Amino acid sequence: MRSYLLFIAAIIGLLGLCFPAFAQGTAVGRAKTPPQRIVTVGAPATEIVYALGAGKNVVAVDITSTWPKDVQSLPRVGYMRTLAAEGIISLRPDIIIAIAESGPEAALDRLRELGVAVVLLPSLNRIENLPAAIDAVSSALGRDEAGAKLRKKVEGDITAIHALAGANNPEKEAKGRPENIVFLMSVGHGQPMSAGQNTTANEIIDLVGAENPMVDYEGFKPVSPEIIAANRADYVLVTSSTLDQLGGIAGLQASPVFGLHPAVARGHVLSVSASTILGFGPRSADEIRQIATRLHQFEADQ
Repeated sequence: MRSYLLFIAAIIGLLGLCFPAFAQGTAVGRAKTPPQRIVTVGAPATEIVYALGAGKNVVAVDITSTWPKDVQSLPRVGYMRTLAAEGIISLRPDIIIAIAESGPEAALDRLRELGVAVVLLPSLNRIENLPAAIDAVSSALGRDEAGAKLRKKVEGDITAIHALAGANNPEKEAKGRPENIVFLMSVGHGQPMSAGQNTTANEIIDLVGAENPMVDYEGFKPVSPEIIAANRADYVLVTSSTLDQLGGIAGLQASPVFGLHPAVARGHVLSVSASTILGFGPRSADEIRQIATRLHQFEADQ
């Protein structure tokens, strides 16, 4: 969906009443006073805002934002890549916090022209960008102290992940080769999706010190039952929503498609939240650290 031009002259006459950030003389960037009406676009952006304690000021989110539970009762502004400026304007926001992939650009430009501050975060398909994203949000919302605390926690989790996956880890050295992990996700009644390079799933596999056998292709793509049955990865990584949908590990093993994978039959299943697959937020680093720990437990039990 593409945005179209609004009635600029009429809107300009109302800006001082409708958009606090503009009334404060701030067209783009940090407002002079903390924003009171926030729209978040992208699950990681929403989670950062709530983690900084600004959730009470969020007036709408996009459809990918499902956490925390409070957001489920908020108005939706559509999908992060197909935003419509007029729908967002009707919510009278004074700031938009959005992930880098949000768009279309014309809709974001229209919001900026109307005086709404738009903060685009660095790409959160890479966890190394998460501390910078936290800094950007905390600065825009005037929550620098909370931002510093959150950044410190996230950096600690990332350091722990690197330690667990590090080349000097004696357990990994003893095994002589990294584990293989394949990502599979149930999508309705269609074929499962797997993840190649330049995906968050591939980044997670790399972060825990494993290798992705699907890395030869780009992005997410459907995989047939034959491919799943022939895959010899040591572990299968699925989304928690896939586990819920199929009835847990037992349901996964009973599935006529997922159950074909040898690692699933052995119970070598790791899980990650769907929101982390959409992009790395404040909970993601701790979640990946837990995956790395679980992987080590599996290896120790063998």
